[in-house]
Amino acid sequence: MAICVGAPVGPVGCRPSSADPPRLVDTGLAAVGRGDHATARQVMRDLRAAGATDASLVVQAAILVAKGHPIPALDVLSQVASSAWLDPPRRLVAATACQQLGRHRDVESLLTPLVAANPDLVDAHRLLAVSFYDVGAVQEAVHHLRETARLAPDDPRPHRLLGLMHSDYELFAEAIPCYEESLRRNPHQPDREEILLELATCLIRQLRPADALDVLSTAAAGVRVDLARAECLLALGRRDEARRLVQSAVAAEPDNRAALVLEGSILLEDGDAEAAMIPLERAVAVDPHDYLATLSLARALAQLGREDEATATRARADEIRALRSTFAELHREAWERPHDSGVRLRLADTAARLGREDLETVWREAAAAVAPDAPASTNGTPARSQEAD
Repeated sequence: MAICVGAPVGPVGCRPSSADPPRLVDTGLAAVGRGDHATARQVMRDLRAAGATDASLVVQAAILVAKGHPIPALDVLSQVASSAWLDPPRRLVAATACQQLGRHRDVESLLTPLVAANPDLVDAHRLLAVSFYDVGAVQEAVHHLRETARLAPDDPRPHRLLGLMHSDYELFAEAIPCYEESLRRNPHQPDREEILLELATCLIRQLRPADALDVLSTAAAGVRVDLARAECLLALGRRDEARRLVQSAVAAEPDNRAALVLEGSILLEDGDAEAAMIPLERAVAVDPHDYLATLSLARALAQLGREDEATATRARADEIRALRSTFAELHREAWERPHDSGVRLRLADTAARLGREDLETVWREAAAAVAPDAPASTNGTPARSQEAD
């Protein structure tokens, strides 16, 4: 979900006697949000000319964050004196810098008091939602996403992320209306094709293949869409149509695990276990930790009378299923315990055993972000990094 520090941030609280500095800060941050750094720099000059040096530093820091320089941005913000009217935008810019650095505790400490005082500050809710999501604190992320959706009724992104979160936890019935609402808000959003595929996948898992086919009928052609269509067609008993789609997918992507498993499954249903062995062995070679591929391979071996191999392969499938069950349970623990680094480390270890190096990295970073010794702000301004600029 994109975070835009340059979205208009309305200063809250007591303002100085002149309305110009707050208005200029709003203008400067909005310009940063549009990528119009020339206008933002002019705003900085105007603020300095008006004697509002601290306000100019906030806009300067926002530009640095937008350019991917969070550490220099935090150094600039450390020079800003405390000011009631300037505090909300300063905290938002600082929190966005901390988000880029993976400092979840800083994001939380900067923005939690801000939304307590200003519950309708949409940018703060948006940042908190993404930060909590990044560390697997799902309940908190859901709360702030729903607040973001309430405060930005035309924004499709909160419901898309809600859909992703629920589908990740295999809560498909809850994910479906989230995806549908995202598409209702903007049927032509940039991520439309991904959302259609994610929605269709949830419908398939809910045993609604006909509804999934309806969704996919509006999606652009591609291997992933064709495979989802094939899965629907198989569920509806339209095996020949499914076979053609799967064969085309395998021809286009010979090492596509999902395509290979579907090809093997169709051949098993045809009663041709010998032919099914070829794509299923390849699928297991592509991903030795895939449960469905391993289980299907065990079925093929059993049909061929290779009982010892079938028993060993089935045992491997059971091992993978147990690991996946542990992984799901640890996800639920992380959901309930947003500041527990230990459960996140166990998630990382389990991901490694499942061959998911990408998820292992995600959960190790999440564990570090919520660890008791992670850097955290105590006065609303993050500690200055010791890293070189």
